Amino acid sequence: MSLLMNVSRRGAIGGLTQERAVAAKCLPRPVFAAASPFGHARSTARGSQGSAARRSVVARGMVEKITSEELEVAIATRETTIIVDFFATWCGPCLLLAKELEKVAETMDGKVKVVKIDVDENPDLANMLKIQGLPTIVFIPKENGKPALRTEGWLPAAQIMEIVGQMDAGQVAAPPMPSAAPEAAQ
Repeated sequence: MSLLMNVSRRGAIGGLTQERAVAAKCLPRPVFAAASPFGHARSTARGSQGSAARRSVVARGMVEKITSEELEVAIATRETTIIVDFFATWCGPCLLLAKELEKVAETMDGKVKVVKIDVDENPDLANMLKIQGLPTIVFIPKENGKPALRTEGWLPAAQIMEIVGQMDAGQVAAPPMPSAAPEAAQ
């Protein structure tokens, strides 16, 4: 154990050392070998089951996978509320949310547009919007000037539809923004 602690301290300060390379050969091979830009591990040991699961995140007809450029166009030309799902193919809750978003898209056909953005394929947008937890859902109202709402984590379809309904009715208020500088007491 002291060798591993010593190696990790050296590795953190001085990069890869010869001791670290020797210690790495002694350790069992990790199941999660590839890392995403967000520091999360992606499984590379799933084989065909994993690739089928990853496809199910975006293979639905009613939910469209788009890029950051396509999102800008969708926002500028929107006629309905847009639900944007920021996801990753290696994210378990994202797989569950994909099914819920498909239900929302089918139930609210024409009243809402549901799109998905893969954070691994669009890291600049994810960093700009400070997407730190997955899945992250952003609700963009159909009216310009109204604030977007954002939530992290899995939500059931009924709750997503309730949020959209409240937004369309004008019943959802955005939390107050903190001021940049406190006002001076006079």
